[in-house]
Amino acid sequence: MKKILLIAVLLLPTMLRAQWTDEYGTWVSLGAKKSLGTQWSLGLEAEYRAQDNSRWALGLDASYKLNKYLKFGAGYTLLYNRKKAKQEGDPTVDDEYSIRPAYAYPRHRFIAEATADKRFWKWLRISLRERYQLTYRPTNNHDKTTYTKQLDFDDDWNPIETWSEETETKTKVSTTTQLLRSRLKFEVDKKGWDFSPFMSAELCNSVRVGDRFNVDKVRTTIGTSYKLNKQHEFTLGYILTFVFNDDDELSDKTTYNNRIHAVSIGYNFKF
Repeated sequence: MKKILLIAVLLLPTMLRAQWTDEYGTWVSLGAKKSLGTQWSLGLEAEYRAQDNSRWALGLDASYKLNKYLKFGAGYTLLYNRKKAKQEGDPTVDDEYSIRPAYAYPRHRFIAEATADKRFWKWLRISLRERYQLTYRPTNNHDKTTYTKQLDFDDDWNPIETWSEETETKTKVSTTTQLLRSRLKFEVDKKGWDFSPFMSAELCNSVRVGDRFNVDKVRTTIGTSYKLNKQHEFTLGYILTFVFNDDDELSDKTTYNNRIHAVSIGYNFKF
């Protein structure tokens, strides 16, 4: 917990000085969790992120509660990203421009995590989650067409403009990324309250071979959950993510200092 707070303080001046570009979106999730006795549980979640590059996700996880303070979990998620079409250059002013159509690609994500939490003063729950995340993206091919202006003349020597086109296949080789995600969360957990406001901060640190401590993202969340009853729970929140390094989910940018603003809406069914 002290580690996360210290790193957040050290990163604050950098986050304030950096020149940022912004993306906006809405994240919607549906989840179900099945208790298997007092210690084991299984979970299933589907999520859709509507932003510059949309993303579908379907995940399955299992968790084991060692005691009332410590829980372990592992899971797999299939991600399906779609990149928007991209155009470089303007045919009204440039002699050459290119178009890359929209394309989609899958990713496979595996996680292992440990969560420690404790309740204070009978109303505040503080938790610290450490998650190891490995994401594999298979090789992907997509086309890019380049248009070049050509000048010709008719029989009366009047200029005629024509465009030639050339299509080439671009290949993105397979990649594997590894992150250590540390999340500190504060939540109001008072008996008799249907609403549970919460706030959290999460650091995503690269653990690639050869990398030293390298913060790829900082994600902050504020929101509330509402328990309709023991089975049905709804959540509403605002998520702000600071991306310092290249992120596979972002649009093509000229800088990697990006902020992703998202409204998060979720529903969970427990049985």
